[in-house]
Order: sequence, then structure tokens, then C-alpha cells
Amino acid sequence: MPKIEQDSPLSWEIRNGSALFNRCKANQMNPTLVSLKTGTMSDRHLQLERLSPTALDNCRDAIIGVSTTGYVRHCNAAAAALFGYCRNDVLNLPFDRLIPSIDRDLQAATRACPVASGTIVSVVAQAVTASGTTFDAELRISTPDQEFQDITMRWVTVINATQRERKHQLQKLMVDCSRMVGRDFVEEAVAVLAEALGVRWVMLCQIDPGSIRCAHTYAFWADGSRQPNFSYELAGTPCGNVVQDQVCVYPSDIQALFPDDRLLVQMGAESYIGAPLHASDGQLIGLLAVLNDQPIQDSEGSALTLELFAGRAGAELERLQFGSSAERLGRIVEDAASEVFVFDAETFRFILVNRGARENLGYTMDELRDLTPVDIKPQFTAEQFQSLVAPLRHGSQTILTFGTIHRRKDGSDYNVTVRLQLLRDRERPVFFAAIEDTTERDATLCELRDTTERLNSVLSNTTMAMFLMNERQECVYMNDAAEQLTGFSLAETQGRLLHDVIHHTYPDGKPFPIHECSIDRAFPTGDNVQGQEIFIHKDGSFYPVFYSASPIRDASAMTVGTVIEARNIAEEIEAKRARDHFNTELEARIEQALAERDDAEAKLRHAQKMEAIGKLTGGVAHDFNNLLQVVGGNLELIARDVAGNLRASQRIELAMTATERGAKLAQQLLAFSRKQPLNPRPCNLTLLLTGLEEMLRRLLSGQIDLQVFCPDGIWDCFVDAAQFENAVLNLAINARDAMVDGGELVIALENATFDENASNELAAGDYVMLTVSDTGCGMSPEVRERIFEPFFTTKELGQGTGLGLSMVYGLMKQSNGHVTVHSEEGVGTTFTLYLPRSHLQPAEMMGPLTEDVVGGEETVLVVEDDDAVRATVNGLLRELGYRVLLARDAEAGLAILESGAAVDLLFTDVIMPGKVRSRDLAKRAAEILPDISILFTSGYTETGIIHGGRLDSGIDLLSKPYSRNALAQRVRHSLNARKTKPNGPNFGTEVRTQH
Repeated sequence: MPKIEQDSPLSWEIRNGSALFNRCKANQMNPTLVSLKTGTMSDRHLQLERLSPTALDNCRDAIIGVSTTGYVRHCNAAAAALFGYCRNDVLNLPFDRLIPSIDRDLQAATRACPVASGTIVSVVAQAVTASGTTFDAELRISTPDQEFQDITMRWVTVINATQRERKHQLQKLMVDCSRMVGRDFVEEAVAVLAEALGVRWVMLCQIDPGSIRCAHTYAFWADGSRQPNFSYELAGTPCGNVVQDQVCVYPSDIQALFPDDRLLVQMGAESYIGAPLHASDGQLIGLLAVLNDQPIQDSEGSALTLELFAGRAGAELERLQFGSSAERLGRIVEDAASEVFVFDAETFRFILVNRGARENLGYTMDELRDLTPVDIKPQFTAEQFQSLVAPLRHGSQTILTFGTIHRRKDGSDYNVTVRLQLLRDRERPVFFAAIEDTTERDATLCELRDTTERLNSVLSNTTMAMFLMNERQECVYMNDAAEQLTGFSLAETQGRLLHDVIHHTYPDGKPFPIHECSIDRAFPTGDNVQGQEIFIHKDGSFYPVFYSASPIRDASAMTVGTVIEARNIAEEIEAKRARDHFNTELEARIEQALAERDDAEAKLRHAQKMEAIGKLTGGVAHDFNNLLQVVGGNLELIARDVAGNLRASQRIELAMTATERGAKLAQQLLAFSRKQPLNPRPCNLTLLLTGLEEMLRRLLSGQIDLQVFCPDGIWDCFVDAAQFENAVLNLAINARDAMVDGGELVIALENATFDENASNELAAGDYVMLTVSDTGCGMSPEVRERIFEPFFTTKELGQGTGLGLSMVYGLMKQSNGHVTVHSEEGVGTTFTLYLPRSHLQPAEMMGPLTEDVVGGEETVLVVEDDDAVRATVNGLLRELGYRVLLARDAEAGLAILESGAAVDLLFTDVIMPGKVRSRDLAKRAAEILPDISILFTSGYTETGIIHGGRLDSGIDLLSKPYSRNALAQRVRHSLNARKTKPNGPNFGTEVRTQH
């Protein structure tokens, strides 16, 4: 029977201000509607017609205005949505299309219970939506007021009874779910959320503890049922944004926003809402997400519902994770193969002992709770164990590892290794001990040691290299022959993979991975293998070996190691190669050997001759320089004695001139034998060429036009100035000899810069380039290829030595430069010299002396093995006013220095007899007397202060023979230089002297 409610709150009573609009008071209804009772019926009807749509739209109830003819005249938004129509489409529809049985139900209700005017009739009927689906609806229909019989519309409130019942059921589901805990709550929550939000998929996920980029579903609901869990990567997914600790709402087009998420494509998802899950400490542990194949209409309300569930779900997930972790840890400890003990830090009584330890010891857990570690360790007393764990108590150690013995309940013992830690928690500190039973391992090691000793006794005298490997392919034995073969001792290889020691690299330098090693296959395959390989010696050299590798098996035929035999077959390979090629190449080799022998004999004779000449000239120059030093020095002393005797002075002058010529000859001999050191320094080639130009013009004939180009801005370079001048003169002489009928010689300077790709002969950088070009006869390609060879010359016999260009080439190489030549027959030749740029200031040269230099009163220690030279120097220095101490060798000089004598200058020959070298003497002198000045002298300097053909940096050298003025100048210069040098003796710049 339909229910009829009198004075219902929803009654349509205009004189009471419309109870229908009382439902919408929160929307501040226009007060003019309340005063509808006043005025004519027509006016009130016009106001109702004008104001009701606004009020209806602001009401959440579905309200329809039906004409007395049965057609829909008014419909608010809630009613249109309830029946699935657009608002304009529902207007003017027959009301019985929405409620097919409305007339029959309403008439029956009215007949059964007549109602007074101005009341509400409540009817339950079946409603039909635009799509044809039906639902139970409760209709509340207003009856017209008898005062207004001309009213043409009846108002109907429609309530979805099916939806209301569904909400009641959903509320019950939520209440039941909220009463659950743990896994039951998690699994039920995804089902409730799917029902409450009307979505197809719900995922409750936990974040992988090892990577925030990966998640695992803990509960997954899809299409009305629980589904298997799965894992997925978060990158490029909406869940990846949720783990950034924010609620993410995507009401529609989710696939377009995340095109790389394959899960969205597989589902066919259209919308997504996700919320993060936090532990009690705020740490992110998971996420809760809902997805649907249709857009989510009330996305804000759905997101709020999801957040409400997320708080509880996070707490339950944390509880589950903690419980499962603790349970899993307990199972791991209980089932561990190693023995695990936990005992109280104060009483030492056992708290936890795992199954492996209990079974090995033979005790039950109840029995062990009354025992302490001392009870099962017969090697320790209580006091000793207290002392043992004291470092853990004090914090000086965090882990204590030691070996001992455990005693079982039956009295038997077994070896163990103990790793002990002190753990502190909120309740009480405990000791945690991880125990490894090493009885079998120790026995195996003992047996292995015995086997090794037996093998060593058998194999120590064999010439075959023997290697013994254990089950891990680590070397445990090498005999003496193996150590000799590899260069490694057993201590250096023991415990290492033999492959990583002697077989890790191919001869071409590429790494040799062990999986490519045929020797290593003997152990895993259990087969005997043999063949040839290349081993690496300790010194890095490669050598071929023949090897055989055989597995070692125990009594059960299990492979426990490998024995490797090897021998060096380099000589065998070489002998085999020689035998293979001997017959086919014998005749050719004999012929070649005969030709090579003749050529070698000729070259040997020539080389021996030149070597003999070089040694002869060097030795002669040395002795000659000493003789000239004695002659020249004494002539200068005599000249001062016979001053005023014109005739004697003239004769002495002639003798001095001859001495100077002899000195120049000695220098040429040293240059020929290449015993003259280079003394490179920063130089300006423009200044050198300018000073050399006049000499070049005198050297060339009048038929040769000389042009010298030295543009501004030419860089400085690093070279021996004197040798560079000789090189230019040699090139000019060659050019002159090539232009018999005259021509043009052009010498030019230019700056040049090269990168790393410019030349194979020059390093990248800045260079000064000198070109010497002539218009002579030129050279053939055959001659051009040999011009820098020593002693090669195209001149007639006796016209040239063939050393000029080779000296140019050697100078360039020693100066880190380069020389090239370009020549065409009948056109001319161009030599180009490249010298590296110097950024240092050019060294200042002291000009030649024009007058005597005043000496001084300082003390000079003269160390000279030649008696005549020593006496001459003594006379020259004393005549200059110096105090002189003499020593015949370096040992005597060192004795004078160590005696405490005050010495201002050490003047020593470079080449000295005896055990003490002159350079060692100089170093010791600088240690004894930090302010001492040191000046070297020599007529033949091959070692000591010359390396690579260059004078060592910081060395001051006065070459023999030297004049009195040169000696005075250099001595004075060295003594003065020490005043400006704060650290030790002066190894100053070269000072050019005039002999």
C-alpha cells in the first residue's frame, strides 16, 4: 500500500513557503517566493514559472514538473542525470515513459487513501532510464491546493531506492572492512574500494626496499575478483608520480598522459587516482591506486575516499612487512647451516640457539638456557672469557673473531671459528655469535699439507714445471722448476688463480678472460687437456710452453683439484722453425752470407778505423790541451817577467799565437770525435745571423749573391749558439760548393706553429724556422737520401770530410728540433732547420776580454792531477793575488775541505784518478761549505758533467786551454755570483771567454 505522508517536510505548500524549497534553504532562496500567497493567482503562477528552475537546479533531489496532461514541463539537473537524459531531451516527454505505471499506481493509492489538498502522496514504482535499464524509485507527488484549482502542474520528487539500498550495503561493507586487521583488511579493502568508487581495478602495492623504481602488488582487484600479484617498474607510469609522495588524480585520458605504461594499455584504462602509503615514521612504503575504463566523474570525492583508506592501509602494510620480516629472519636463523648463539651480555646465559647448533652440541634449548659459552668452550675459564669480550664491551672492537674448541654433550670436541658481536637494543644488550664448524676443513687442510709435502719431496728435483691447484683453481703448490719458469715464488702465487698470475694477457696486450683458457677446462670437465700456450713471465716477457692439465680426483671420483705440467718450448719452436726452413733457404743464405760477410768486413774495417781515429783524436786532444795549458800559462807568466824587453815580448807573442792555433786545432779534433758538449741556452737567432752575416760574405765568392731576411718578432729558441753558427757556416759552404758558376744564397728566419697532425718528426708547438736556399746544381734522389750519413760526400777525395751535414743533423736532434731538405737537379737545394721556441729570456754573454782582470784575495782550492798544469794554474792564480791550496786528486781535495780550511772557490778538473769523482767532490764541498763557488775545467769532457752530449744544468765549465785573462774572468765571475745565489754554490750561466 502506498504511503501517504501528511505535513511531510517535502510537501509542496505555497502558503508555508514551499516545503520543497525548504530543502534548499542553504542555497539562500529568493525571499519573493515566500510571499507567493499575496496577490492574484496569475501573479503567483508567473513568479513560480520564473523562479522555480533556479531553485530546482540548486537542489540535489531529482525533481520533475508534470503537467496535468501527463507531460514533463520542468526537470532539474539531478533528475536528468538520474534518468540518463540531457535536460532538454527530457522536457515534453510523456511522464509514463519515465514511470510507465505511474497512473495506475497513483490512482490505486488515491482510492485507497483519499488525501487532503496540499499533501504529499508517496508511491513506490519502477523507473526506466534512457538506456532502458530499470530501478526501483520512490515518488513523492504533490497534490494541488484547492485554493488554486487553476494550477496546471504537479511536482514529483524521484528517489532511487535501488541506489539507496546499495549505499546502505556499501556502508555495511565499509564497517565490516574497518573491523578487519592485517592481510584480511588489505585484501578486503581493494574489493570495497572497487565497489564504493565503481572502478574496475584497485591495486595496493609495496615499494621494493632495494629500489624505489620497482613495486610489487600486495593485493590486486580486477573485474570483481582478486587477481594474482605481480611486479612492475614505476618509471613512466602514474604510480611513479605517486611515489614522489603526492596524491595523483587523472580523471581521463590516462594513456595519452603516460604512453610508455604498457600496463595501462593492456588494461584499457581511461582514468587513474593514486595515493602514497606511509609507515609510522613517515617513510614511503607503498601506494594505493584505482583505475577505470571510463572517466571518473567525482574525482575529488574519489580521491578523498582513497586518502582515507590509504592511512589505514599504510599502517596495516607496515605491520605485515614487519611481521613477515621478523618471521622470515627467525626462519633463516633457525635453518642456517652455521651455528648461531645469542646470550645475555651480563649473565652470559644462552637466550637463543638455532637448530644447527643444538643438533651439533646434542643439547635441547631448555638445557642450553641454563648454560653459558664457557660451559661449551673447554679452552676458556670464566675470567679468560670475560677478558676476551672486554674490547666489545668497551667499544674498542665491533667484531671479535677467534678459533677455539666446542665440547658436545657427549664429551666429544670439534673445531670452530667464532665471530662475536655485542648488540644493543632498547631492552638489554646481548652477544651474537656466528659459529662455523671447521673440523672437516681443518682436517682437509692438514691432509692437503701432508700431500703437498709428499708431492714436494717427489717433484722438487724434476726439471718439469709442476703446479697443483685446489678445487677453487687456486695455486697451492709450485716446484722449483715452476718458480724458475714463471719468475714467481710460491708465496706470490699461493691462493691466487694461476690464470691471473701467468696467463692473463694475450701477446698483443688484450686481456685473456679465463673462460677462453683451455687449461682451466680440465677442472670443470674432468678431462685431461694438453697443448701449447703463451705464458707471461714475472718480468712481463712472453714465452711459449707445452702443458698438460689433469684433474685430481678423490676416492669418490669427485674432482678436487688440477695438476699442471709445463715446459718452456721457445728453443724447440725456434729449432723446428730453423729445420723447416733450412733446406729451402740454405743456398740463398750461403750466397747472402758471403755477400754480407764481404760488406760487413768492409764496414767493420771502416768503422774500426773511424773508431780508432775518434779515440785517438779525443785522447790526443786531451793531452794536447793539457800541454797547451802549460805552455800558454807559462808564456803569459814569462811575458809579465820580461815586460819592457821588446824582442823577448815579440817572441812570446809569436809563441802565444801558435798556442792559440793549437787550441783551435784541439777543438776541431774534439768536434770531429764528437766529444765536445753542447751548452744550449735561450738565443735570439736574429742577433746571431746579424753577427754572422759579415763572415758569410767573406766566405762566399763574389759571384754569389747573399740575402739574409730576419723579420721583426722572431721568437727566441733553445740551442747551443756556437754550434748553431757552425751549422749555418757548414750549410753556406755546401751551397757555395754547389754554385761553381755563381748564384744566389738566401737565408731567412720565420716563426712556425705545428699541431699534432702536422709532422711525424716534430712535436706539436711553436718553432723558429731557418731556411738556407741556393740555386746550385741540386741533388739526385739517391744522393739526397744519404746526405746526413756520416762521412758521406760527393766531393772529390781530399775535398771534404763528409761530417758537415751529419753534424747539422745531430745538432738539430740534440736540440729537440728537425732538419729537412728539398732539392731538384739543375734547380737548387733548400735546407730547413726547425728549433723549438723558448719562453725564457736570452742568456747574457760576457764579451771577450780586452784588458787584464784584477784578481782578488780569496782562497782557491785547485784540484788537478797533471803536475805541470797544477803548477801553472798555481802560478797564474797567485800572480792574480789569490791564496791557493793544491791537491793532486779528488781524495786529497776532499781531505783539505774536511780539515776545516776556509775555501772560497773549488777549481777542479773533471776527469780525476782515484775513487772520488770530481762531481762527487763538488757535491761534498757544497755540503761542507754552503757558500763555496765551484768551477770545473777540462780538455776532454766525456762523462761526469756531460750527459746526452750536453753540459749539465747549473754547471760552470772553463775549457782547456785557457788564457790568464779567461781564468781571471771566470774565477772572478764565479766568486761574485755566489753573493746573489742564496742556496749553496754557484752553478751559474756560461761565460764566453777569449783564449
